[in-house]
Amino acid sequence: MSEAQSITVRMRALTVSDMPLLHEWLNQPHLRPFYEREPSTLKQVTERYACRISSNHPTNCLIAELNGAPFGYLQWYLNRAFPEYGTDTIGITAGVSFDYYIGDPASLGQQLGSVMLNAAVEHVKPLVCAEDQFFCVGHRPENASALHCSQHAGFRYCKDFTEDGLPHELYVRDEKT
Repeated sequence: MSEAQSITVRMRALTVSDMPLLHEWLNQPHLRPFYEREPSTLKQVTERYACRISSNHPTNCLIAELNGAPFGYLQWYLNRAFPEYGTDTIGITAGVSFDYYIGDPASLGQQLGSVMLNAAVEHVKPLVCAEDQFFCVGHRPENASALHCSQHAGFRYCKDFTEDGLPHELYVRDEKT
């Protein structure tokens, strides 16, 4: 077993008290090219993410922790909840899509992304029906670390797609029984 496979990551729900942490993370230079193109204020981050804490919101937000210390963010949603993405952009109506990042710069390069992604799949599987146990992630082709992370977590290349006028690659992991 590799060192990364023996790491246990805990996923917990995002809370309002996490907004300063998200603000700090979203303004990290390593997220600029692929996740957060412009700097954000705490007010902007709070306005964008605090509404997602509600159980009525279709996006489910999680914080990944290692030994009680937060290091990453992951959000998941049913593809059918966002038809403009699921149907129109990636062409997949069923299943779950993930967006994720390592926020803590000190946690980069430790294979925590793939462990976090595996933990997220295990977290979400019991929450969705069997038809939706088909997991999707989209990456820009030049984001080599994210591509490697998803592949290391068992996601396989499916197809190319365009989002916001930019090329992306879709990776999927089928857990349907």
